Amino acid sequence: MSKLSPIRCDVGRLGVSVNRNIVGGLYGRDAELALISRTLERVSRRDAGPAGAVIMLSGTSGAGKSALAEAVLMAAEQLGYICVRTACEPFHEGMSYFPVRELVRQMADGRPVGDVVAGQFGAGSPEVEMAAVSESISADPSSRREAIVATFTNVIMGDYRKAGSSPKLLFIDDLEHLDVGSADALICLVSRLSEGPVVILGAFRSDRVAEPAHPVRPVIASARRMEGIYQKHEIRGFDSTGFGALVESLLGGPTNLPEAVTKKLYEETEGNPLFTRELIRMLCSPDPRSGRVSLSQTNDVWLFDGDIGSWDIPDSVEEVIASRLNLLAVDERHELELAAVVGRRFAFAVLHGLMEAGEDELLQDLEKFLDVDLIRELQTSDESFEFSHGKIRDVLYSQLSGLRRRRLHAQVAEVISNLRASSNEDWDALIGEHLYLAAKHADAFPYLLRAARNAQATGASSEAAALFGKVLESSDGVVFGGDDSRASIQLELVNACLSASEVADAGRLLSQLTGAENPASIRAVALGLLGDVLLFEGEVDQALEAYEESRRLAEALDDTEALCQVLCDLAELHGRQYERQAGISPTSAENHRIQYVAHVDKAFAMHGNLAPGPLRARALRNKAKLSRVSGDLSVAESLYRQAIDTVDSRVASHRFLIPYAKTLRRAGKADEALGHIERVISWSTQVGSARSQAIGWQYKATFLMTLAKDDEAFSEANATAERALRGHQSIGYVQGIRETEIVLGEIALRTGDLECALEWFTSATDARDLVRNELMEVIAIELDANGEEDRAALIRDAIKAEAVTA
Repeated sequence: MSKLSPIRCDVGRLGVSVNRNIVGGLYGRDAELALISRTLERVSRRDAGPAGAVIMLSGTSGAGKSALAEAVLMAAEQLGYICVRTACEPFHEGMSYFPVRELVRQMADGRPVGDVVAGQFGAGSPEVEMAAVSESISADPSSRREAIVATFTNVIMGDYRKAGSSPKLLFIDDLEHLDVGSADALICLVSRLSEGPVVILGAFRSDRVAEPAHPVRPVIASARRMEGIYQKHEIRGFDSTGFGALVESLLGGPTNLPEAVTKKLYEETEGNPLFTRELIRMLCSPDPRSGRVSLSQTNDVWLFDGDIGSWDIPDSVEEVIASRLNLLAVDERHELELAAVVGRRFAFAVLHGLMEAGEDELLQDLEKFLDVDLIRELQTSDESFEFSHGKIRDVLYSQLSGLRRRRLHAQVAEVISNLRASSNEDWDALIGEHLYLAAKHADAFPYLLRAARNAQATGASSEAAALFGKVLESSDGVVFGGDDSRASIQLELVNACLSASEVADAGRLLSQLTGAENPASIRAVALGLLGDVLLFEGEVDQALEAYEESRRLAEALDDTEALCQVLCDLAELHGRQYERQAGISPTSAENHRIQYVAHVDKAFAMHGNLAPGPLRARALRNKAKLSRVSGDLSVAESLYRQAIDTVDSRVASHRFLIPYAKTLRRAGKADEALGHIERVISWSTQVGSARSQAIGWQYKATFLMTLAKDDEAFSEANATAERALRGHQSIGYVQGIRETEIVLGEIALRTGDLECALEWFTSATDARDLVRNELMEVIAIELDANGEEDRAALIRDAIKAEAVTA
């Protein structure tokens, strides 16, 4: 049976220490370790079945998650795994994608990520293009987010393009603090575990991730959907039957303890290994009042020599850890307090910068802390350490007075600010957080504002929203520069909330910003955003009212950007309503079409006055779609190309390339069109986007269908459409399901299976009361509205043939 590292008596100030030469650190988890080890062996051998695995360790604090994780890491290393590790913690708030960036940094070993990807996939590969987009300031935030996520996965999986590459184990501790962006990256990695032998090992406190919206939950859900890769181990405290053996394991030898002592220990600790360990440490140390040692070793047997009746046991693990820390010398405790303010993990350079002591003196103290198991050394290039358990750091931090805590946070911010030039990390968020916690709000403001904008630019909207909230809290007394104001930053917070689907929070802010007491320039933008919120909630008429009011204000202000934005909003709303009602309510549809065309043309007339970026691309893209639907394909093709180049031509998002490919197909450039569709599928595969993949397959099926000349080609188109339908159904994308059902109906119609076609069309329109010719005409009208006249014409040919037959 594997053992926990035994406690031994020392003459040092803390009384006891852990023997760091003992291999292991585990007791009573043999079943879990054996199951995990079998998974590690399977993955390393690359047996038949899933190539990778996701293993989650959950439980309460002190239950033994970290000890089991360390044993798993040791087992993996013995099997030849490359192991990298990191941890999440609250001080990384706003440092978008911190855990995944840290893992990539370790795997890149100091090399630029683009160079690593080029070495894996080739200099001109789509993966290198993706790495470039991840750092592109011209790419829109959602594309940058996708590129960051994909590049993380590419770095991990790229080695497996060559034979003989070692398996990898990625350990992420404290997942209860996982950020949303990093969760997306892990979901992408999970979706691509078939590419190579990679094991994701995570640990989290189960009580901290109980909410369904916690970022860990979708990671687990994505792993569960993939057959055979997910394991979860709930780590609990030991029961009374195995508790005596746990005590012997902790002491490292046999015991002869009164039953009352073991029972008392169990009742106090409830079998929690960390609490038990710390209590035993206390009992092995001299009592501060009497000087007596309650637990001691005689002839290699541990005996109890104390008075149970006067046994003063702390009520919690926090209290027993505090009693141990109270034995530290004042200067030693101060060093640990500074480390605790830095975080669960701390670099030697940062701690040294906070201390007046020289390097040698600090190293000697750190080695003492290693000996007594207060900290452990990490095998990283930045010479870092971490507290051996998060509870130790928490106790140190919680015992600081508020004033002292604020002073120390200010010191940490100053040291990190001086060191930031030597690091590629996003330090603004970290410095801003420490200054914020130091209550130096005016000093924190510029750091937090830069960090918030950086998070929003990289698509980390949840982190951006949290940071913008702190920016606003820190803005009292700040002299704003440029176009910034409290209200303008509130608008940035609204945008972040909307991007993060925090619609209710956005709505509450907008109710304040649309009031008459605000400047017209703020209200114009706020009303446009309010229209977005109302449209999201399905309130189309109210959204139109908000957009129209925004348009009137923007026109009065002669605000080109705000006006173009809301004109695009209005154009897209009317366009969607026209397409939806074209085959059902012709009069209403025509009214929407007129408004749609008018707003598209007005926005397009303004695009030359806009700076290159998403808004200019949006105006161009809307005009391109109108030109395509109107049959002016050469103009549409040119405009789509301009729109793509205006943002970042390397982005292969379906939002840009699918409509461009549709135009190329209509213009007779089928091969070029299919090439762009394949780019979309490649991009979405890299980013792990099921929605984009399904859209790519849907349009590939459409194009294959229109090009098909024989049964084999139609069969390929049908198989691709079915794959798209499964993809849409797996994520519940209603519009995608509906459009793909129409494609499947068209394929059936083109291959002579009218009854099957009608079944698909009925499912797509949910119009079971229509006769077959009316049903097909509804489909044809909708395709006309989308500029797919050739597809509509084939359906009308079938209507005519059906009429002749009748």
